Amino acid sequence: MTEKNILGRLKSISDQLPKAERKIAHFILENPEEVINMTASKLGKEAESSAATVIRLCKRVDIPSFTQLKVLISREVIQTSPAGYSDITPDEPLEDIMDKLLGNAFQSMQDTVSVINERSLLEAVRVLKSSSIIYLYGIGASNLVAENIAHKWNRIGKTCISFSDPHVLLAAMSAPKEGQIFFGISNSGETKEVVKILELAKDNGYKTIALTQFGKNSLSKKADISLQHVRAQEGALRSAATSSLHAQFILVDILFYVYASKNYDKIINQIRHSREQIEKYSQ
Repeated sequence: MTEKNILGRLKSISDQLPKAERKIAHFILENPEEVINMTASKLGKEAESSAATVIRLCKRVDIPSFTQLKVLISREVIQTSPAGYSDITPDEPLEDIMDKLLGNAFQSMQDTVSVINERSLLEAVRVLKSSSIIYLYGIGASNLVAENIAHKWNRIGKTCISFSDPHVLLAAMSAPKEGQIFFGISNSGETKEVVKILELAKDNGYKTIALTQFGKNSLSKKADISLQHVRAQEGALRSAATSSLHAQFILVDILFYVYASKNYDKIINQIRHSREQIEKYSQ
């Protein structure tokens, strides 16, 4: 995992942590400048926890030691930080709403880029390249992400199947063949329908990929490959996922463009061919 945005990683998983580790994480997030000059014992005492808990938290965010954690935090606190996520207020001017939404989109995408695990992403590229059929499933807003993936990879010659009805999807997946993949999308990583289908896919020999928020969750733990984005904050007033979709879409875009870059000549030709077919249809 790239050694960036350690504070963002902690914020993303803080609510999911055990109580003792959560105390440490909250103290770090509220007092990053102070933490830089502390020992693990001192931090543990200040957060009403222990030095051992500090070390466990470091391991949880893939940092080998507390010393390394402090180095990373120190790099962040001396940089200019983005304004963070903002919610709208009653009768707010249009310009302010646009600025806030733009800032939220930028924040979620920037934070996602900083938590991407390069090894997992490259492994997903390799598996997708060798796949015969890609089955995708997500519920609600995550279904939009599944459709986005299907649209992108169908256009470059991959067979992608995405159904919103799980029974129809399972019927299509009932005769597994070599090279088939199941790609499950869930922002929380705990959507029971997605987790269940991924389990069934694994039982039938499918290679599985999960796209979830950063942290340990059921979907990421069960999948062969876990692609994770930042746990974006959503405003109280929203009709559907907003910041989380920005985070998911930027991760999908990065996956696609890495895939395209590593298979450039073949994909360029395929895109040209698909464009030609659309133009012929439109004539």
